[in-house]
Amino acid sequence: MRVCLISREYPPDTGFGGIATFTRHLAHGLKEIGHDVVVIALAKDGNSASLQDDGGIPVHRVVPLPIGSDLGWTSLCMPYSRYVMRTNSALFSKFQSLHKEKSFDVVDTPELLAEGYYPAITKIVPMIVRLYTPHSKFIAERLHNVTDTFDHQFVAMLERVAMLQADLITSPSTDLAQYVAQDLGIELGEIDIVYNPIDAGEFKPDGAVADLGRQAPTILFVGRLEARKGIHYFIDAVPKILASVSNAHIVVIGDDTKNAKGQSSVLTELKEKLASNGCADAVTFINRVPLASLPEYYRAADVCVVPSLYDNSPYTCLEAMSCGRAVIGTDGGGTKEYLLHEQSGIIVPVKSADAIADAAIRLLQNEGERQAFADSARQRVLDVFARDQIARKTVQLYEKAADRFNQNRNRRLCRHADERVLISADELLYKFDRMIGDAVLDASWRARLRAMKELCLKRPRLALAKTALALANCLGCGKSERAIKLKEQIAAKERCLLLIR
Repeated sequence: MRVCLISREYPPDTGFGGIATFTRHLAHGLKEIGHDVVVIALAKDGNSASLQDDGGIPVHRVVPLPIGSDLGWTSLCMPYSRYVMRTNSALFSKFQSLHKEKSFDVVDTPELLAEGYYPAITKIVPMIVRLYTPHSKFIAERLHNVTDTFDHQFVAMLERVAMLQADLITSPSTDLAQYVAQDLGIELGEIDIVYNPIDAGEFKPDGAVADLGRQAPTILFVGRLEARKGIHYFIDAVPKILASVSNAHIVVIGDDTKNAKGQSSVLTELKEKLASNGCADAVTFINRVPLASLPEYYRAADVCVVPSLYDNSPYTCLEAMSCGRAVIGTDGGGTKEYLLHEQSGIIVPVKSADAIADAAIRLLQNEGERQAFADSARQRVLDVFARDQIARKTVQLYEKAADRFNQNRNRRLCRHADERVLISADELLYKFDRMIGDAVLDASWRARLRAMKELCLKRPRLALAKTALALANCLGCGKSERAIKLKEQIAAKERCLLLIR
């Protein structure tokens, strides 16, 4: 099959987290069993587009399209939605051009930020949507400081449209599938469970070991420094761990975020807490490590901790298991479906620093039990999560999606010609911007004056025409033949400016 993976995140340029990791493992898993795979992802920091080669897999890097790029009111009221529309338009535009060159058999895309929205409403080819964590859950649980605004609800709505229009939905855990099924109003059985894949040959117990600077019992955390990853509870557990294992070395690998109180640095907050507890010397912080180097750090650890408040299926847990390490995870989300309690690790209650500390002390002080968990974890990865197995199951689901696609082609929501889809999206944003702008200007003479000043500077003739029309309306001549013709000319000019953009 010829498969298109659309994912704004893809290593190394935009390898931000689980989506990027999953997509890369799936891409190589599909390629290894003989399928033609193409990836479309965003360029790093929105810079120039490029074509990269990832071990024989073409990765097309795109930059956001200028759809709605100069709409000031929309930027003010819905910045998040505008970004989503611009990036998704770029991803879809590249998909269209590649599909015309050589058609795809299936498109596979995450639900997050509605990256499959355009393929879903156009139904050009069969489509699978993979679940990670939908925006509706971020809103409901205030994850990543997402607030319940129309801006965020609009993104959640786009995601729901993409999921409901997809030919098939997959989830990496039953826990997440249950939430999404309820949110969409569909049966749980309509969502197929596909576990995250991993390259067990890359993430393995044997191989190079990172130098962490000291020989000591080591506990490792890997993940972004943000509240959802549970890092605060892990740091709170450090004093209790050191009280029982005085020479324990805590290693934290991950990017800092500005999600602490007042949008300040989480890293700074954590270091201040450790200093106040007298534990700062026991903890080493390391910035994000490239995916290819991560196995060396897992091998250097004795115990790995995944204290997430919620994670559908954290890759850090799977990577540590694959490297033959005992893992401590929480019962928040899908971790408990990957890490079997008292077999391949220990599951503790979410938000419990004491439970994390007790589990860490137990494993550090009991080498035999720790090794038994590590061996069991490695075997579970080989039996259940090897990427060639996941890739084969995914292909079966692609075939299932193709059958459904052939039965439901008339469900296409967007009936425009394919080449007009993005133009229609631009028109939608333009009309919305005009609506918001008109509402604000009607309510604010100060804003009206600013807008007129800007128009006079940029389009003086258009400003003069609009002033003449306004004067005609004030004098009761707005319905005259000349006024109507002037109104039509103004509309035509504004329409022309829209097309030029």
